[in-house]
Amino acid sequence: MKKTFYNVLCIGTLLTGSSLFAQNKVKLGVDAGYTYSSFNTDISNLIDSKYKSRYGFGINFSAEVSIWRSLFVSSGISYLQKNYEFQRTGSREGWYTKYDNDFLSVPVLVGGYILNDPNQSTGVWIKVAGGMYTEYWLSMKREGQCPAFTTLRPDGTLTYTKTSDKYDFDKNENQLKRFGYGLQGQAQLGYSFDKIDVYASYNYQYGLSDITKYNNNNRKTTRDSYMISAGVAYKFK
Repeated sequence: MKKTFYNVLCIGTLLTGSSLFAQNKVKLGVDAGYTYSSFNTDISNLIDSKYKSRYGFGINFSAEVSIWRSLFVSSGISYLQKNYEFQRTGSREGWYTKYDNDFLSVPVLVGGYILNDPNQSTGVWIKVAGGMYTEYWLSMKREGQCPAFTTLRPDGTLTYTKTSDKYDFDKNENQLKRFGYGLQGQAQLGYSFDKIDVYASYNYQYGLSDITKYNNNNRKTTRDSYMISAGVAYKFK
């Protein structure tokens, strides 16, 4: 499954790149920065529990093509970490699990330049875009600590033991979906130096697909992710 996905992804990227370079006003960019992700699910049946957002790393490779005046379409591929933590609170404080998740994401966006157009002139520019994304869950690592119920301190309180593992998607005991999709919004502020642009970028991904294969009493589980990054782009005119 993984090998087939990579083959399809590579072929699609090559075909997309070939068609893009056959057109005018193509811009290729790369940016890197921090991600901040949240895990959304109903845990009302768990007392003294919460999910906490965590930071990660991300890098985006993008291709943009002007279609009419200041309007454009863009796509690319991103490596994103979407990390979060499950915590027990109150009398259960100290019991937690940190989740480190790696994804490949492919967005398809439509947008426009609302201040200046770097394809026409140099200087400061601003653009906004929106669309959809699809993603593939590469890996998940878990690290935390949980109570050692067989061992009690002299005062009767629990001791904790460290845990660490990498989720086995081949066995997939929790019936997780590796493919997902959602909505994506983007805003960028940049400066154009003829064929080179430097920019700061903000991306927001709103997950629409349930990450599990089973219907858990209509309790949908999704992820949202934010990314702030800085990058550089080259324009082919």
